Parts: sequence; structure tokens; C-alpha cells
Amino acid sequence: MKRSTKVLGVLAGIIALLCFADEYPALRFRGDGHLSGGPVFGYSIRLRPIPFYQAGEHVFHFRGMPNEEMSLQLYADGKSDDNRKELTNLNTKIEATLVDQNGRVVCQGSGIVPKESDPCDCKKDDCKVWTDAEIEARGQKEWVLMSGSDAAYWHQNCLRKRLNPSDSYTLTLRIIDVDPKTPRIKLIPTLEGGQPDMP
Repeated sequence: MKRSTKVLGVLAGIIALLCFADEYPALRFRGDGHLSGGPVFGYSIRLRPIPFYQAGEHVFHFRGMPNEEMSLQLYADGKSDDNRKELTNLNTKIEATLVDQNGRVVCQGSGIVPKESDPCDCKKDDCKVWTDAEIEARGQKEWVLMSGSDAAYWHQNCLRKRLNPSDSYTLTLRIIDVDPKTPRIKLIPTLEGGQPDMP
């Protein structure tokens, strides 16, 4: 009789653990990154840093994602708003492709890091005012530098993508045609979601 009680207790424990893991992605996440955060302040999955200044392909695999809309950001290691000038006006091309286990493309972003327009550089009559359509078209072809205490690149095509906790994913990042002016830094690919203010 004691043996069957132990077996039932173990089974109940396993079921409870599975339910608990479903509520807490940190327990179910597996792959090439480290998941941190939670449902209140949002989740962050930090992947292995890659060299920005060197052409190459970098592949990451993971599963057990939070049930949130996630955005891909490439953090410029050790850089902030103070470094904006050196992190823009580059012709280095970045390609990112996120696919699920069935080969469905979840997001695909490709482009360069262009020079940002500076309102102080233009004279009154020759300032270009971007229309919404032009901004949208430009966002499809370029990586944008978000800055603050940390600087990060993001691409419009890889923002707010809903990922399925039960699916496996592969993220492929390529650095192509490295501009000689590209700073010798690492980019830290990070998937973030659940935060109230995303770009």
C-alpha cells in the first residue's frame, strides 16, 4: 500500500512541476541563450555575443519561449548614447532570420546601419521631411540604432513577433560586407518581450 502511495505522490509531483514549468518559462527554456525576467517586468533571452567587425554566420537554437510577443535587438556591447556617431553611418550589412521547427519564417531583417539625419545639419529650405510611407519603406531596409544607457540595433521586421512556447526556433545572423569603419565590438543578440515600452 505504501508503494502505490509513493507512486501516486511522484506522479502528482511530476504533473505539478509540468504545470509550474508552463507558467514559468525559465524552467522550460532550453537552448543557446540565457532567459531572465518574468511576467511583471518582461523577459529577456540573451544569446552568445558575435563580432560586429568580422564577416560571418552565427546560428542559435532554442525552445520553450515565453508566451509573449518578442523583439530581436542586437546590443552593442559596452556602448551607449554617447557612442551614437561611431555606431551609425556604416555600410556593414546585417541579416537576421528566425524560423520555427517547420521552416516557417517568423522574422527576416536585412540591411545596413545608415547615417541618421541630424536636424542641426540642414538649412531651412533643404531639410527633407520624411513621409510615413518613406519611413516605413526605409525601416524595411535598415537597422535602427536605439540608444539610452545601452545602445542596440533593431529591425522593423523583427519586432513584436508572437512565439509559441512548444515550438523550436533557429536564429541565423550574418555579418556581411564589413565596413572598415565598423567598431571592433561584439553584438549581443537578445530577444525581449513583455516590457511595456518596446521600440
